Amino acid sequence: MRNNSTVYLICGFLGAGKTTYSKKLAQDTKAIHLNPDEICVQKYSPEEYETNWEACFAQTLDFLWQEIGKHIKNNQDVIFDVGFWSKSSRNEAVAKVKQLGGTPIIYYIYAPDYILKQRIKSRTGKIAEHNFLHFDDIKKSFEAPSPDENFITINNF
Repeated sequence: MRNNSTVYLICGFLGAGKTTYSKKLAQDTKAIHLNPDEICVQKYSPEEYETNWEACFAQTLDFLWQEIGKHIKNNQDVIFDVGFWSKSSRNEAVAKVKQLGGTPIIYYIYAPDYILKQRIKSRTGKIAEHNFLHFDDIKKSFEAPSPDENFITINNF
């Protein structure tokens, strides 16, 4: 019997293909796929999600961390498909996984900007429209993993 679970922390910018890759990884590894956007759509009305995204997302992340803790206790691997846009968010997630008794692995899902823009443009809804129109400004808040972080790059294009 294994001593602990692997928690795959999925990092990447909008449109990188994080969820598509995560679902394939879940099939390949038999890990449980957890995605806050998918949970938010189930828990909140479209109006509430579109107008109060930050609060909905934060509450959902709290819920998912509790779920991750349960899965680790049951020796189940988990794919946490969040984005982890900042180095500090990745460091916090790594520490939290270790505190819960799991083994974290960061996967950085990468695609060049022109592909990210194409993928975002094909999405529907106010959030997607906003993301496309403000792509360059939003991208400034994304920190790609740095060489001092332990991660695996997946070129997804």
